[in-house]
Amino acid sequence: MATTLSPPFIFNTPKSPPTISRPLMPLPYSYNRIKKPSLHVTNNTLNTLTSTAPFQQTDFASRFAPDKPRKGADIIVEALERQGVTTVFAYPGGASIEIHQSLTRSNIRSILPRHEQGGIFAAEGYARSSGTPGVCLVSSGPGVTNIMTGLMDAYSDSIPILAITGQVSQKLLGTDAFQETPVVEVTRYMTKHNYLVLDVDDIPRIIKEAFFLATSGRPGPVLIDIPVDVQLELAVPNWNPPFKLPSCISSLPKEPDELALQQTLKLIAESKNPVLCVGGGCLNSSEELRKFVGLTGIPVTCTTMGLGLFPCTDELCLRMVGMFGTVYANYAVNECDLLLAAGVRFNERMTSKLEDFATRAKIVHIDIDSNEIGKVKLPDVSICADAKLVFNRMNKILESKEVGFMFDFSSWREELHEQKKKYPFSYKTFGEEIPPQYAIQILNELTDDEETIISTGVGQHQMWAIQFYMYKRARQLLTSSGFGSMGFGLPAAMGAAVANPGAIVVDIDGDGSFIMNLQELAAIKAENISVKILLINNQYLGMNVEYEDRYFEANRANSFLGDPLRKSEIFPDMLKFAEACGIPAARVTKKKDVRAAIQLMLETPGPYLLDVMVSYQEHVVPMIPYDKSFKDTILEDDGRALH
Repeated sequence: MATTLSPPFIFNTPKSPPTISRPLMPLPYSYNRIKKPSLHVTNNTLNTLTSTAPFQQTDFASRFAPDKPRKGADIIVEALERQGVTTVFAYPGGASIEIHQSLTRSNIRSILPRHEQGGIFAAEGYARSSGTPGVCLVSSGPGVTNIMTGLMDAYSDSIPILAITGQVSQKLLGTDAFQETPVVEVTRYMTKHNYLVLDVDDIPRIIKEAFFLATSGRPGPVLIDIPVDVQLELAVPNWNPPFKLPSCISSLPKEPDELALQQTLKLIAESKNPVLCVGGGCLNSSEELRKFVGLTGIPVTCTTMGLGLFPCTDELCLRMVGMFGTVYANYAVNECDLLLAAGVRFNERMTSKLEDFATRAKIVHIDIDSNEIGKVKLPDVSICADAKLVFNRMNKILESKEVGFMFDFSSWREELHEQKKKYPFSYKTFGEEIPPQYAIQILNELTDDEETIISTGVGQHQMWAIQFYMYKRARQLLTSSGFGSMGFGLPAAMGAAVANPGAIVVDIDGDGSFIMNLQELAAIKAENISVKILLINNQYLGMNVEYEDRYFEANRANSFLGDPLRKSEIFPDMLKFAEACGIPAARVTKKKDVRAAIQLMLETPGPYLLDVMVSYQEHVVPMIPYDKSFKDTILEDDGRALH
């Protein structure tokens, strides 16, 4: 017998008969006729809203006659197809095998990652690089728990992901059944919205809602948990049911406030040293942003997520601000009298010591999420709207002949230009050693086009990829920014290569990060996915070493990745991992050989791994230490000089 639900409720796993309660907040839900409700959980406490607007259908040729009953699993797959899904990263298990069987009868490409975390990171790479939702499918229990890092990663960086998870049958919920996990509860705070499907008739509506929720407003991951008995139940789907959503539709940002736009333009006209800082909230606004900069002449800096929105090669680009940003970007924010912040969160990696951040500036904060405005830094003007609409409207005002705004920031730009000349990114060379920055610089020279996509893991190599590769367009850099998930680079590159089959996709990775998901080499080879891996290998967890050098007198504490009994040998041998998966690979140890080695990697068809051996004593500079200010910037240091 199915578990009876009555709100409020929460899943738990007692030894006594299961109860479902929810003490934290009431959950909106909707009944379908007299059947059990499908459970909805959202990260916002919102009232229930039912929309009667029909789905926008496109022509679709179903494999089933309109009145023929089919399994819930078949309805799931066809619902995905109707949303335009062409690829799913799917790892099978007992609670999801019915959906996998249905996928074999569809036109959707089902890619088998070698670990569920690899699957969701690949879905992220797909979404980050294309702007369309990535889809992953896993089974219950450990299948679900293995994707949680990916869910939190997508949530932190506002990436549209649909995660479909198998679940034990309804009659087993709350009984400590084999591989049972209370998915709704444990993923509540790492998803934008999640569902537990308890009625097969709800599937078409829920999947359509899930895509809407993942992509509307501030994007994010949505999870759908589907018990086995719902997957097996026969039904004739209604492809045109009404939406039954919380009031997220009515709470979506409206058109930008005209008065706030006028105030913003007035502040720009009155300023002498304005700076524009753009982040991930502007990923769909690059064209409008570039036009706005052309009309105003305001210098541009960015967060990690904003790299490429404005070309790094443009003279007005100051590149990344924050802890590992350029000196001149941090100088600009420190000295500006007006900071236009669009689609940024003011997190501590951007601001460093908050009370010393942009103290001379009036602040205009543009963000689609009202929760972000004033959360960290109180603005003088706030605009809660889509950045694309904001820039577009300001551009139209500036182009209007009726408006007399005049801007001249030439002396400010010249001041910043002098800072650029004084504090460029630089590095030192020691004999035949390969500076890791040099390897990335050469990669940049050999892939000097907008079609190349770069992914990274997390660590020193990530910062060097940010500093020494010149990004020219939005979505060119794929990196775990807000959550900092090691192991992200390789599977994200896999997803990006699938979404962008004509692009060169390079994973700039570190040995510590790479080894966390290197099993995806097997998936890349089996699926013939062309991913190039530029492995910056120093045999250590480099960022940890840097902190040990700086703050702990070089006392090593679990930061060495090699064999402690044979420290002079390369361990593990990454070339053998590649060889085991049938992937061409090479190693380079001298600076003079780097260019030819990278050229060969790029020219070799299919996947390729290049192991670049570098010194573990190299540090990432410039750097503003944690909770310090711009004046405390470290310009030069490395392990050789310190110890």
